[in-house]
Amino acid sequence: MSGKFASLKTAGGLPDTVYDQLLDLLTWGDLPPDSGLSIDGLAAQLEVSPTPVREALARLEATGLVQRKARRGYRVAKPMSQAQMRELVDARLVLEMGTIARAMQHRNELLPDLEAAFKRHQKGAQRILNMTAEDNQPEAVRDYFADDWSFHEAILNHCGNRYLVHAVNSLSFRVHRMRQAIGSGVSDAEYALAEHLEILEAVRRGDTAGAVAAMERHLDKLDIRVAQS
Repeated sequence: MSGKFASLKTAGGLPDTVYDQLLDLLTWGDLPPDSGLSIDGLAAQLEVSPTPVREALARLEATGLVQRKARRGYRVAKPMSQAQMRELVDARLVLEMGTIARAMQHRNELLPDLEAAFKRHQKGAQRILNMTAEDNQPEAVRDYFADDWSFHEAILNHCGNRYLVHAVNSLSFRVHRMRQAIGSGVSDAEYALAEHLEILEAVRRGDTAGAVAAMERHLDKLDIRVAQS
């Protein structure tokens, strides 16, 4: 195992920790596309029992990062193509313009959660922009994309429609964008943060049309960045 990744023995092999470790391995290219994923082999590498590895692989299969094939077990999926990534952004555009319009109906509950999420994203962006070779880069990048996504989650959590929430989350855009960004070495933290601030300012004003328009601009610009990665 690469030196970037520590043994999980002392962490007790908690399922979430094993999931994060495997996510790091997948997104940082330590596990090449179409390579086999042995549950027992990964458990030995991570110094945990097979159970949390099996659970983590099942969760990762739902994201599309790994695939389970008959008689071949789990394998690493190929990275999404640029065209597929742009389709994901387009799907988000259709869905998230609707979710923010609905969330604005609950603005008083939305605003404090969105403010807190923006602060997390801001802190994560500063960390990623100032990252050095001595930092735990996989952890920092994973945490940044989680912080970025928490901003959108705050909106989803107040849209009042569980099916919209499920539809957006089922795209698993965060993990695929993280894999793409790491593969290209491109960070859009500075741009994403400014675009989130524009959305937040519209929510602060109580401007529903402005919030929807800001979300549309954010995802349009994200589509351009995805196409350039």
